[in-house]
Amino acid sequence: MRLRGLAVLVLVLLVACEAPQRPASPDPRSAVDEALTALAGEAAVAYRVPGATLTVTKGGLVEGQVPVQDDTVRALRVGDSLYVRASPAYWQRQGMSAPRAERFGSQWTRADRGVPFDPGRLMAPQVVAAALRAALPVGVLPVQVGGALDLGGLRVTATSPHRVLSFPPAFLGPIAGQFGPHEIALGDVHLPGLRERLDEGVAELGQPLIAGPVVAARVTDHELRCTAGGACTDTVRVDNRLLGAAPGAAARVSLTSAVTSDALGTRTCAREVVLPLDTAADVSCSVKFTLPRADGATRLQAAPSVTAEPVALVDPGALNRDIAAELGP
Repeated sequence: MRLRGLAVLVLVLLVACEAPQRPASPDPRSAVDEALTALAGEAAVAYRVPGATLTVTKGGLVEGQVPVQDDTVRALRVGDSLYVRASPAYWQRQGMSAPRAERFGSQWTRADRGVPFDPGRLMAPQVVAAALRAALPVGVLPVQVGGALDLGGLRVTATSPHRVLSFPPAFLGPIAGQFGPHEIALGDVHLPGLRERLDEGVAELGQPLIAGPVVAARVTDHELRCTAGGACTDTVRVDNRLLGAAPGAAARVSLTSAVTSDALGTRTCAREVVLPLDTAADVSCSVKFTLPRADGATRLQAAPSVTAEPVALVDPGALNRDIAAELGP
């Protein structure tokens, strides 16, 4: 009897030792840490809010749209410069006159000023990951919400590998107000597609205007020459001066001249040239009058006017090489 009881006891102990052990519950806080570490290591991330998607790479390349002050601004960041395309209404809200805002609203602009933040610096994956980590509440555990873990508004996947799904704009600090009240959702990026979009943006740049500095231009001299056939050319001496700082820039000078004759009326010509900053140069434009059959002399005079804007000198080949260096050929 004693032996039988001992055998039963040994059997029970053996069964207990062989019983499968229940796996320990994963630490939900470690899931958030894993998600933020993964975000910091991403080559590029797409940030999405209603009506806008902004893609930012680890090295600070940017392509997409930025919601800014009740407007959506197209953004392209290459070669350590931020270029934007915004509506004339946006530039008027920055203090520009209506005619100047129309010029800026029609093309790309290098945003030396006029945009509240640089997404290439403040939205790079590693920068956002650090901002999110710093904004997390201390001593609070994530809660399960559907298929995600939620920690103070930061949502990550509940299953491994853990990834950040979305977060409230307030976690970004001072720039949060630009994104409105909506959550910022994160998406994966197809790098060859991003490379293609960046190259297309570079091809569109041309000679972008520069927001911030201004160029003062004035006519210092002009000469009107007319031929017997009715062709008149107004040649003006234009002096331009940069007010402010604009590295890698030139002056785009626009000449308009109204040539008038009491007998023949008025003809207007225009010419646009790009000149080195802080220089003087001759610029000319021409008009053609239809002469009457009757012989006679007529007095002609010209009234020239000039305006100027700073423009960025862009080397598309160099920018494409920079993009390829980060994203691959």
